[in-house]
Amino acid sequence: MDVFIKGPSKRDVAGMKAAFGEVAAGDVISVLYKTTRFGNFLITGAAHATVLDDVMVGGLNAAAAKKKAKDADGGETMARQPDKDVRAFPAVFEGEFAPEDIEVSELSHGDLVVASFSQEPYGDFVITGVVTEAENDRSYLMVGPWILQTAEEAAPRLLSVQRVAANGTHVAPVPTLRGLVEVDGL
Repeated sequence: MDVFIKGPSKRDVAGMKAAFGEVAAGDVISVLYKTTRFGNFLITGAAHATVLDDVMVGGLNAAAAKKKAKDADGGETMARQPDKDVRAFPAVFEGEFAPEDIEVSELSHGDLVVASFSQEPYGDFVITGVVTEAENDRSYLMVGPWILQTAEEAAPRLLSVQRVAANGTHVAPVPTLRGLVEVDGL
C-alpha cells in the first residue's frame, strides 16, 4: 500500500482525461492526489458534480467540466482535464494490506492510515494517506485535507480510522509539519 501511495513517476494526463470523461455523478471513484502540504493520499467515494459540471470526490476537485476532444481514431469523445494535484485516475490498488484498529489519539505525524468520513453532500468516503500534525499543535491531526482530531476531540465527520503502518516503517512520502497558511495582503 505504501508504494502505491507514492504514485506513478509520471502523470498519464491523456489517460486521465479520457477516464474522467466517462465519470457520472454518483459513480464510486478512487483518485490519487499529490500535494506538498498533505503528501500523497487516495480518496475513494461517490463522484459529486458541481453546478459547473466539475467532478469532486470527498470535497476535493478531481476534474473540470466535460469538453469535446478527439480520440485516437480522430472521432469525437468527451474528456475532463484532471486537477493539477491529481496524480493518478483511476487509482486502483490491487494488493493486500492489514490495517490495525487504533484510537485517533494514538496516531502521530507520518503514520499511514485509512480513515472513513461522512459529509453531505459528498456522502461517505475513505482517505488513505499519511497523518500530518500542525507545527504548533501536535494534537491537531489530518489525513489529506480532512481533520482526524483537534485538541478537544476526534473530528465529528470521522467515522473510523485504522493504521496501515507507523511512521518510519513505510516508504510513503511524509510531508513536513503543517505550518500556518500565509495569505498575501493580510
